[in-house]
Amino acid sequence: QVDYTAGKANTNVVAHAGRVLALVENALPTEVDTDLETIGVYDFAGKLNGPMTAHPKICPRTGELHFFGYSFFPPFLTYHVADREGRLVRSEGIDVRGPTMMHDFAITENHIVFMDLPIVFDLERAMSGDMPYVWSDDYGARLGVLPRGGTSADVRWSEIEPCYVFHPANAFERDGQLVIDVARYPQLWAGGPESFTSANLHRWSVDLATGRVAEQALDDRPIEFPRIDDRRNGSAHRYVYAVAGFQIDAVEGGADLVRYDQEGGATQTHAFGPGRMPGEGVFVATGDGEDEGLVLAFVFDQARDGSELVVLDAARIDREPVARIELPRRVPFGFHGNWVPAG
Repeated sequence: QVDYTAGKANTNVVAHAGRVLALVENALPTEVDTDLETIGVYDFAGKLNGPMTAHPKICPRTGELHFFGYSFFPPFLTYHVADREGRLVRSEGIDVRGPTMMHDFAITENHIVFMDLPIVFDLERAMSGDMPYVWSDDYGARLGVLPRGGTSADVRWSEIEPCYVFHPANAFERDGQLVIDVARYPQLWAGGPESFTSANLHRWSVDLATGRVAEQALDDRPIEFPRIDDRRNGSAHRYVYAVAGFQIDAVEGGADLVRYDQEGGATQTHAFGPGRMPGEGVFVATGDGEDEGLVLAFVFDQARDGSELVVLDAARIDREPVARIELPRRVPFGFHGNWVPAG
């Protein structure tokens, strides 16, 4: 029996229906207040009895919270929906081929997109106390497209080139295509979980009539943590903000924030300098336009072993920061955050 109440709740945080939930993908959520004081384990009034992804999606159109949980024993994947009031109204087992590590997913106006990728559970590694997931040359890679309101039998699976994705930027529908922009690793953990390669911005276009997938590399620089204006979640986006030059195990070279213009093709870069590593850039709207806002990022400074919150103009992230706020303690880079307005 797995104890899903024993999570570290250290990966992401989401605010929905008046609650703030701290998340880690192998456990139930932990509810916190707006001062980040712990309230306790949250299980949607007893209706959620398994883990919750650290990357739920709030639908801007319906206010619903879409999420899933994965497991190393059946059911390997379960999809959930909470309504705008926060009530868990749907839980649907989704048939997949085996126990994969599914970190994230995507939603569109009419569909849910699952990524069934070849990082799989390894019992021998788990029994030895090592990271229990590893790359498989045999598992294959697929995208599963579920119509909203559909069941597991309605999922349409499409084969793609083997790869791994921790984080999609967004997905949307256009002209009979379902488009998904992701940070794609061609291979990951082939030599074990200490073996990291680099991800690049990549696009999958799924033909909704035939299920065929066209693949397109959008940039060749290493990136991670792609984010958009969350008001566009599930609909067409123009701008993607990402960490460029990210290395999971080194900060000496530093890293940049990059803004991709998916319509015009131009990029902007904010360089933080050697030994300074930003986390993901979180967009905060100040107007109706897609780049009318601010981009917030925690930046770790190796020289002083401390962090600051850097605030950039979303329309011109290449300019000097709007503000820099020195923090009293280090914020580890590599985790996620979200902006929660007061009230």
